[in-house]
Amino acid sequence: MITYIAPFALYLIFSQVLAESPQQLYPLLYSGVVLLTGLVTFFLLRKKNIIHIHSDIFAGILFGVVGIIVWILICKLQLEQLLMGFLPGWLQPEDRVAFNPFTTLSGPLQQWGFISVRLVGLAILVPIVEEIFWRGFLMRWIIDPDWQKQPIGRFTLSSFLWITLLFTLAHPEWFAAAVYCILINILLYWKKDLWNCIVAHATSNLLLGIYVVYFGAWELW
Repeated sequence: MITYIAPFALYLIFSQVLAESPQQLYPLLYSGVVLLTGLVTFFLLRKKNIIHIHSDIFAGILFGVVGIIVWILICKLQLEQLLMGFLPGWLQPEDRVAFNPFTTLSGPLQQWGFISVRLVGLAILVPIVEEIFWRGFLMRWIIDPDWQKQPIGRFTLSSFLWITLLFTLAHPEWFAAAVYCILINILLYWKKDLWNCIVAHATSNLLLGIYVVYFGAWELW
């Protein structure tokens, strides 16, 4: 169980620390988070045969492209802002760090160095860590505490709803996250394959990173 939970928990805890850190320390701290979480994830996953890598990934790429287009379009609507006046402060989603390397870091080497590390974390580390936790472990555990006997991609309404709710609350873009989670859940039920979910998530995050840098939409990362 620790293999499925520890990388996600570690990244989640570090993300909270990063959110409270001074802007000038953010690049260094984020690089440390990627390195440390990446090493822990690699150490825990090696020889565990949890991820079955293969080349039949068209569905994953397709869902990833569609998913991030939908995510960005929904974010443009800023639907969360409409709820702010009706929600208590403790329930309101927190904004992302929105770190802009071009206004904080000096010189292209530092700026593009950070962007490279950010994309590695966004497009490689996060998809592996999150998919292993959300759909590799938690979705199956909700079905039955004896979760390892549950096949990947088994559908139950309760696990579908709980994963969608928790995934949504873990992101500040609630509406986009809810729709995106539903799409990746559907992909899992269709392909019965965690690797395609990781590919979809990685495709989405890579395209999102490119979008953020190209259009300066720093509030999305």
